[in-house]
Amino acid sequence: MIEERETTKLTLCQKITAPIFLIVFGYQFLLSGLIVNLLQLVTCLIWPFSKQWYRRIIAALCYIHWSQLVFFVEWWSGSEITAIAEYPDDSKHYGKEHGIAILNHMYEVDWLMGWTLCERCGTLGSSKIYGKKMLKYVPIVGWAWIFAEVIFLERNWQKDKEAITKAMQNLGNFPIPIWILLFCEGTRFTKEKHKASLEYAKSKGLPQLKYHLLPRSKGFVLSAEGFKGKIQVIYDCVIGFDKDGPAPTIMNMVHGVPLQAEMHIRRIPLEDVPTTTEEECSQWLYRMYEHK
Repeated sequence: MIEERETTKLTLCQKITAPIFLIVFGYQFLLSGLIVNLLQLVTCLIWPFSKQWYRRIIAALCYIHWSQLVFFVEWWSGSEITAIAEYPDDSKHYGKEHGIAILNHMYEVDWLMGWTLCERCGTLGSSKIYGKKMLKYVPIVGWAWIFAEVIFLERNWQKDKEAITKAMQNLGNFPIPIWILLFCEGTRFTKEKHKASLEYAKSKGLPQLKYHLLPRSKGFVLSAEGFKGKIQVIYDCVIGFDKDGPAPTIMNMVHGVPLQAEMHIRRIPLEDVPTTTEEECSQWLYRMYEHK
């Protein structure tokens, strides 16, 4: 459950510097993003001759832009994220293989923590998401995602199935390691959504999760089946924050309030996921969320 936290007391310096930082950082992020988009557009000329070099260059350009958000997390706010592998030897594989990272979605900064982990593992520029189709029309970031072959979904299963199937064909032979970041719950955890999730799970005879929303299984089932032989592993990631620390919000980070986060990572070979039927694959996903 989401812990009730006291409002963080800000110093006068934090109150003064936050709006200045927002203006300077925002201007830099927008301007550099437009430059990156322009370079990405020019890079499209390479696509007919070498898709692999196109992808390498696009990943490098995405890194140049997205790494600014990692700077915001680690340098401006001073936040720290400690990655804990379930088995110490697993960490040697990070950033050296294609993977699907499945994260819990309880806090508004979960995606920033996911990108920070990708940066450490060398997969930030080549990271992918399953995002709402409307995001592709967002200037700068959405445009960059189009060039980066991010998977856009419409919550129309037939159309989404076609989009995911196309992604399987395109991303399996990516020239550098990619991580696909998935929030299978589909939306961020709130008390109201959790209550609705419990009622739905009870009515369908599905697991009633205490700390998560019931995951949506269709996209995962299709991905697990289609990416076998192309993507090596699933990373089961659980993000948590110090319960006695400040609230994990973007505004706290803007004010330079450091957050302390931990991410527990369980590495699961994709070949170990049962995909003979949709039912058994869905049940495997539900068990994984119970384990979380």
